[in-house]
Amino acid sequence: MKIRLLPSTDNNNITGLFALVWVTLIFFSFCGVATASVRDIAIDESFEKVLINEYAVTTYAANSATYFDILEGTRSFATPQTSIANSRLWMSANINHTGFSAISLVLNVDRLNLDDLQIYLLNDNNRIIKSYRYQAGKGDLSLPQPAPTIRQAFTLQPYQNVRVLIGIKDNGLTHIPITLWQRGLLEQYDKNMLVTLGAILGVFALIIAYFLLSYFHQRIATRFWLTMATVAMLATFLIFQSGLGFWPSLTNAAELAFTASITMLLLCLAKVTHHLFPRIPIHLRTINFAVALAGLYCLFVAPAQAVFILLIVFAAVGLCQVLLAIVFNENKQTGRFFSIGWLSLFALLALCVQGLYHLMVYTFDVMLAMLFFSAFSLLCFGMAAIAKEKLYNRRQLVKKEEIITDLNQFYDLFRNSAEGHYTSTWDGTLLSVNPAMYKLFGYDDEEDMLATGESTLAFYANTEDRQHLLGELSQCGHLTGKEIRAKRKNGDEFWVSLSCRMQEKSDGPRIFGSIIDITEKKQSDLNLQYLATHDSLTGAFNRRQFETEFKKNVASPSTPPVCLLYLDLDRFKIVNDTCGHKAGDVLIKDIAKVIENTLSSNALLARLGGDEFGVIYTELEEHAVYSNAEDILNVVHDYRFMWNNRIFNLGVSIGMVVCDDASVSAGQYLSMADAACYFAKDQGRNQIHRYNRNDESMQRYQRELDWVSTINGALEENRFELYYQPLRPLTKANDGYYYEVLLRLREANGKIVEPANFLPTAERFEMNVNVDKWVVTNTFKWLSENPEHLEKLKRCSINLNGHSLTDRDFTLFILNAFETYGIPHDKICFEVIESVAIIKLDDTLAFMQTFNNLGCSFALDDFGSGFSSYNYLKSLPVDQVKIDGMFIKDMLNDSIDTAMVASIKDVAKAMGMKTVAEFVENEATMTQLGNMGIDFAQGYGVAKPAPLRHFTPL
Repeated sequence: MKIRLLPSTDNNNITGLFALVWVTLIFFSFCGVATASVRDIAIDESFEKVLINEYAVTTYAANSATYFDILEGTRSFATPQTSIANSRLWMSANINHTGFSAISLVLNVDRLNLDDLQIYLLNDNNRIIKSYRYQAGKGDLSLPQPAPTIRQAFTLQPYQNVRVLIGIKDNGLTHIPITLWQRGLLEQYDKNMLVTLGAILGVFALIIAYFLLSYFHQRIATRFWLTMATVAMLATFLIFQSGLGFWPSLTNAAELAFTASITMLLLCLAKVTHHLFPRIPIHLRTINFAVALAGLYCLFVAPAQAVFILLIVFAAVGLCQVLLAIVFNENKQTGRFFSIGWLSLFALLALCVQGLYHLMVYTFDVMLAMLFFSAFSLLCFGMAAIAKEKLYNRRQLVKKEEIITDLNQFYDLFRNSAEGHYTSTWDGTLLSVNPAMYKLFGYDDEEDMLATGESTLAFYANTEDRQHLLGELSQCGHLTGKEIRAKRKNGDEFWVSLSCRMQEKSDGPRIFGSIIDITEKKQSDLNLQYLATHDSLTGAFNRRQFETEFKKNVASPSTPPVCLLYLDLDRFKIVNDTCGHKAGDVLIKDIAKVIENTLSSNALLARLGGDEFGVIYTELEEHAVYSNAEDILNVVHDYRFMWNNRIFNLGVSIGMVVCDDASVSAGQYLSMADAACYFAKDQGRNQIHRYNRNDESMQRYQRELDWVSTINGALEENRFELYYQPLRPLTKANDGYYYEVLLRLREANGKIVEPANFLPTAERFEMNVNVDKWVVTNTFKWLSENPEHLEKLKRCSINLNGHSLTDRDFTLFILNAFETYGIPHDKICFEVIESVAIIKLDDTLAFMQTFNNLGCSFALDDFGSGFSSYNYLKSLPVDQVKIDGMFIKDMLNDSIDTAMVASIKDVAKAMGMKTVAEFVENEATMTQLGNMGIDFAQGYGVAKPAPLRHFTPL
């Protein structure tokens, strides 16, 4: 089965994880401790080397025990242990020489930092032939030069038997490889090992040089940490091969140095992992470093087991690196090389474990294998870094290609843009322009513009504009949509919109700008500005601009004071109705010219709407203004308008106001002038009326104008309020709701105003149709929102005025309101005042018949106050007659009133109509009316008017 270390799916990730665990278990399967067998070592002239550990008998004894005590106790075999405190490990082995000639041997112990080592050679009688003692840090003075291992040489004669007794006292691992060598072969081995170590140093030096030089060249952090990892691996290898033996005073620090080098190696490899896989989050990086530092912790907690713990830490760190690579890998090739590199390190780890625990001899082949796995792992890490860099370079290349593509597109846009683009220096020297730019300024081509118009200063109609532009650029660094007047090559001026930005360059600031021709837009804007302030028909100021100018002049008191004329043409409606609107427009245009030609130089004329004009005078005395108003009056009177062979003469009514009171607002002055104009028209037309605050008629009209403003405000702001007044049945039990809807006006201060105060003004200025529409709409809306009330409703009476009855649109409006709100027709009664109904009898009949056919009822209000002809009752399709209150309030004391009420009741009853008595103020009157046969009573004696939203049944 093939194991993939860099899967592309979750299942493959799990497979890779199990593969790593499996490899780790294989490595550590070599960590089992072998049990020594009891056999003699037989040698002859062909002997080369043997591992003493495989033949020796081992036991533990107290530190105070002598070799003789050990000889007596070796009959008790002990299972080998890694360490026993306050004890010494003793190893005993028999060597039998079966050859025919003497042989030189060397006992080699592959560990220098032992606390205490004793070696005894005994004959058959257990007498000492030779002894040797070694202590860490003191070296071996018997050797001509320092050696990386502990060695004891001796010679065996033919058929000589010796017993080797070795005592080891150390707080660390006590299972150290002890080898018996043929002396000549050991010397050859040492020579080969020196060559091998030289090769190893050379290989590592090349790897270090490559990574270090490439780091200085490319400044890629991964290569730096690979350099440091190689240095740490070399140091670890040298320490592991007892390299400190050449410095006897340092052998006590071997375990510390080994732990530090391993930890450094793991930290460097962790940094390599983080750079190869940058998506690893910070908390996992911290954990990765913490695991690598665990080896240092063992020196303080369990120094005797430092090497053992380091091997576990090494394996754990390796697993962490590979797992992180699996989870956060972005490039298959990088992950593949990285994982193979760690597999190679696992193989190296297995060799180290085999040597430490399985008592393997480090032969030349083993050294080459360790060199191979070390170099191969570093090579794989380097290849992973190269793969990562290639991926990065490919991405950078793609980005550069995209940038180049964007630049090409930008250049195409620059060349083909409809906008003019240019680049210039800060002093105005042109560096580049696009075709739209040189065409816009009237040049033949780019070279012509750069050669002829070499400075942007020549493009400004006003050279000061460029100075202002540079000032804004120096402050903000850019500007957008700056409108300036530019100048073409031939000197023609035109409007452009300029946008530009400043960018610093090594040789000074650059200005990158774009220009759009906005001449047509500018002209259109000017036209719009003109239309916004002027009347399109006459060319005079419009009402809005007139009011603006008037407010400005009134706000600045002057001597003489500002004077205002308000003009209204007389008999203009005749021309408009007779000849049509086209003729009316021509007339207004001609009259405006006539008036303008008559005005003094310091006067301002405006058309205020329809056939109304206004004139503002400044710096002109009152008498001079009045004189000019007379001139206007005369020229308009003398003017003759001809249309289709018909001649029309006109007149003008003029209201004049002197604005000499600072406490009066501009709006109030306009109202005064309007009132004066209306008064002039009311007094016979074609005259001038000067506004006088003490004129009672003027004051009355002014109050009406104020009510007009109040009514309009109430309609716009919904400040009308519905009231109701109940009707009490007098001839039957109360079987439902009967009431009349009334109207109130709530002023801005919250005060409730009775309709008698404002309805006459509304009728005079023909505003009552809109008022009736508001009442109908809001009554129907309230009824639709209160279905329970609507169900009990018998009759809801709504008052209508004469203008509404003659308005065709009003009829359609009510029909639509019935449909919109779903109000049953038979629940609505429209009340019409007797006098209005009779004056406009035909229109009233048409309206009544329309809604009578739908089921609505009608009441004739204030009957008896008007024409009082019973003949009209026969002509009008009314269902009830409301007897005027002037007959009701004194009927108990006036027999004539009683007779009139009885007469009206009898006629109504004869015609099948119901009767309603108004202004019933007490119970006695109500009783008398009931006795007379009046059907309903209405008045304060029944109930006072109240808000409809607070409806309370009788």
